Amino acid sequence: MDLRQTVLEAKDICKSFYDNLVLDHVNFSCTSGEIHTLVGENGAGKSTLMRIFSGVYQPTSGELYLNGKPVKFTGTLQAQQAGVSIIHQEFNLVPHMSIAENIFLGRQLRKKGGNLDFPAMRRRTEELSRMMRMELEPDAPVCSLTVAQQQMVEIMKAIELDTQIIIMDEPTAALTPVEVSSLFAAMRRLRDEGRTIIYISHRLNEVFDISDRITVLKDGVMAATLRTEETTKDEVVSLMVGRKLDNIFPPRDEAAAGEVRLQAEGLVIAPGKGPASFSVRAGEILGVTGLEGQGQRELLRALFGLHRLAAGKIFIDGQEVRIRSTREAMAHGVTFLTDDRKNEGLCLDLPIYRNISLPVFRRLKTGPFLTVQAERQETQRYMELMNIKAESSAKLVRKLSGGNQQKVLLGKCLSPAPKVLLVHEPTRGIDVAAKIEIYTLLKKLAREEQVAVVMLSSDLMEVLNVSDRILVVYGGGISGELAAADATEESVMRLATGVAKEAAV
Repeated sequence: MDLRQTVLEAKDICKSFYDNLVLDHVNFSCTSGEIHTLVGENGAGKSTLMRIFSGVYQPTSGELYLNGKPVKFTGTLQAQQAGVSIIHQEFNLVPHMSIAENIFLGRQLRKKGGNLDFPAMRRRTEELSRMMRMELEPDAPVCSLTVAQQQMVEIMKAIELDTQIIIMDEPTAALTPVEVSSLFAAMRRLRDEGRTIIYISHRLNEVFDISDRITVLKDGVMAATLRTEETTKDEVVSLMVGRKLDNIFPPRDEAAAGEVRLQAEGLVIAPGKGPASFSVRAGEILGVTGLEGQGQRELLRALFGLHRLAAGKIFIDGQEVRIRSTREAMAHGVTFLTDDRKNEGLCLDLPIYRNISLPVFRRLKTGPFLTVQAERQETQRYMELMNIKAESSAKLVRKLSGGNQQKVLLGKCLSPAPKVLLVHEPTRGIDVAAKIEIYTLLKKLAREEQVAVVMLSSDLMEVLNVSDRILVVYGGGISGELAAADATEESVMRLATGVAKEAAV
């Protein structure tokens, strides 16, 4: 007999932004001691529903109940005080404050005399860090942390609130597999203590690993709520996209690779690391992977002038080039899709057309003038190519879903017509349908446009199924190279852990 009580319930929730109906009579409930996952395509209304639960938005109509009593949250503080907190997909941290200061911001611990109790806050931060199986220094400034570590601080911050219901919006998007395992262990402990976790994710493997129930949203309507043990991934995907999908990855074909487009010789990201040597040809997709902290991120960023190399040479079309800045990289035909679209990739408060045309505004100028018409004409074909869902190219990027923001970023990378496209976590935080579109587009760019694509991803299935060849990075060097068609998760992980080394194919 299941004695768990319903703690949060939404009845006939509707939400409109002007004339746009985002949520249409949604009914949802979750119980104590449950991990309840919410899935759906980008734009399905998941984040909007969670923002209603956490007091960011108020519903246009409908009722919200907490522990059986009707509630109306007019702000996040009111929701937190009632026992509901949210971890947003985009971080809400103060970069130059310490980890401990961020965790206790606005609710600092104090001594009897009223002074701040910094030792107590540090000790509690250390306890939370151990709980997450992390080794984080409480006094370290947040700006010194990796994206993955910053996400873990967000999670620690929410746990410290000691709320009854914790909403997590894509919390694993920036985490390594080891960090995901630590997070899931903490989530299970919280569930076993009787807390409720509402978990938004596009990663179905994780959804089926961690959740007790799954609710699917489709175009603002609740498509179904299913017990995880009684459904399948295929059923969930079909409910999400409204049709049956046999495979999210494009069919494997043999790359008709052309001449070597980019070649790296003896790249050293830091003294004692590497060296790394590799090449990528026109028309192929070179997958790069490795465990967190092995130097793959720095290698990719060095090719775009974002990381200074200690040694090494870079060749484009057989000619040695110096890439010490992003400007020099772009001048040689190299563009870069960052894994941090909010802080590095997009101007969120500018319209779509301004973001996509930004790298090529000099080409669009008529004399000394740049017209909006020229920018919008340039942008329109990328909106069609990327299937960017927006009323017009004048829409602010901040108001787009995560998947559409990622498409805008990719369009921005393609507008200069690159010879080499570097992509870091190309499908982070986007839905299944958008992933399919991006995989197909990357394959099309390589095969039809003869772009050399270098794809760094922590999603091993993505690397195995989209790449033509795979490089595994270990200790700043290349521990092995595999033909993707023959590679397996086991063979990649053996190289990633330094257990085995393979000869180049």
